[in-house]
Order: sequence, then structure tokens, then C-alpha cells
Amino acid sequence: MNALLNNGFSEGDVFTAGIISSTSSVNGITTTVNSNTLTKLAHAGTDLTSQTIASSTNETTIGTVTVTGGTISTGVFIMASLIAESGAAGNQSTFRLKTGVASSEATRVTKILNGALNAKVGDCIAWYDAAADYSSDVNIIVTGENNVNGATSKSTCTSIIVFGI
Repeated sequence: MNALLNNGFSEGDVFTAGIISSTSSVNGITTTVNSNTLTKLAHAGTDLTSQTIASSTNETTIGTVTVTGGTISTGVFIMASLIAESGAAGNQSTFRLKTGVASSEATRVTKILNGALNAKVGDCIAWYDAAADYSSDVNIIVTGENNVNGATSKSTCTSIIVFGI
């Protein structure tokens, strides 16, 4: 819960995919769910194309969702699924989540995954963004960057799912 509060959520904001009760407490923080909270969520976009950067150390877009201006009033909750893969040379994948109007996207969070030798490592970014102006079209972009230039050094965004309030 503390991680959510430190990333732009306010106490009382609720995002859940499971069964909820009217009041819950985690690590001493009590959150009360009211009946309006879940009705505020709306699907704002999805990218399920699973894009990969390999054989390159340049930052490259590997996932994009555009939220149509005026469909969201407050902000969006973004979930991006990531995979870092490395061969015998190892790899450090740097993923960046960016939001903003076209050509002016700002980095909101950076996640670094260290791929184990000859293995894959998965993780996700879960982020609430209220910084962008959602009265205009807003791009949500995930970029990937490898620190090893090799065919087996890969950074992949398997999906982006966006819900708005």
C-alpha cells in the first residue's frame, strides 16, 4: 500500500481486481471503499502487441496507448507488463513509462531489470498518472533500452492496460 501512496495515489483511492470489503487495513493504513469508487474507473486503452527491442542499445518505443482527449477527467492507472532477456553476455533492460501530448511525453517512472544469464526476468509497472492534461489526446509510451548490443539481449513490453477516472 505504501508503494501505491508514494506513486500518486491518495488514501481512499481504490483500484482492485478482486473482492473488496468496505474497510481494509494494510501496514497500518486503513482504506475505506465507497460505492462510487469503482464506478469511476473506465477502460481508456490497451496495447497487447508485445513489442521487443533487440540487437540495439538505443532507447526505443515498445508499447503505446493513446487516451482520447476529454474521455478522462482526473488521471489514469497504467499497468505495463515487462520482460528482460539476456544471453551469455548478460543484459540490463531499462524501461521508461512516459505520458504527455505527442512529442512532449515526459518520463514518469524508470524500471531497470537485470536479466540473468541465459534467462528471462519479468516485472511490471503500475502507475497512477494525473500529471498529464487529459483534456487533449495523451500518449502513454513504454520504451526499452538494452545495455548489451546482441541478438539475445531483449527488452519486451508484452502489454499495456490503461484505466481512467
